[in-house]
Formats: sequence, structure tokens, C-alpha cells
Amino acid sequence: MKESIVTGVGVGAATGAIGGSIANKEDKGKGALTGALIGAAIGGISSYIIHGSLEKRDATTRKQTLLNLDKFSVSTPQKGGGVQDFRLSAPDVDKECFDWEVKGDKLVQQHCVWTIKGNSFWTPSK
Repeated sequence: MKESIVTGVGVGAATGAIGGSIANKEDKGKGALTGALIGAAIGGISSYIIHGSLEKRDATTRKQTLLNLDKFSVSTPQKGGGVQDFRLSAPDVDKECFDWEVKGDKLVQQHCVWTIKGNSFWTPSK
């Protein structure tokens, strides 16, 4: 909060000083000072309001996330916590089967060939 207000005051004061010196052509020093004070006040109040609304939004988001962990694919930890609480998934495989065939003087029996297409991964056991 402190950094937000300091930033808002600083930006407001600088903007106000520039605007005030441009607006008051007779006495640029007085115009810059007046502009800086008004800009600092507006910048400080604005940053306070903006910072507060952002904190409120973040708190709401955290609350919704924590109450809906299952929607975000976050599982609750197991009490046992050991390796026995997990298993490996079956890999994605492609199966291709071939009929009986004669190759020269050899008879090749019907067979299937499985090719691994994807990797296994750890999943919690149910």
C-alpha cells in the first residue's frame, strides 16, 4: 500500500507541476507549485482507491481458488503420503496386427506389434 501511494503522489506531483507551469504563464513557479500540490493529492487518493480495489479482487480470486481446487486440477494430499498412494498410468500405444504369411520357405505366424506413442505419468491411486 505504501509503495502504491508514494508512486501515485510522485506521478501526480510531477504531472501537476508540468501542467501548472504550462497553465500559469505569468508566474510559472507558483503555477508549478499549485499544480504539484493538487496533482499529489489526486495521485495519492487515486492510488489508494486503485490499490484497495486490486487487493479486494485478489482476495476474492484466492478465496474462489481455494474453495474450488478440484476445478483447477489440484488434488488434496493423501494422509499416508507414500509411494503406494500413486501408480503409473498406461502409456498411449498403437497396435498393428499382421496375418499369417509365407516368406520364402518360412511360415510367419499371425502376430501383433505394439508401438509406444506416449509416456506414462504418475497418478494418485484411488
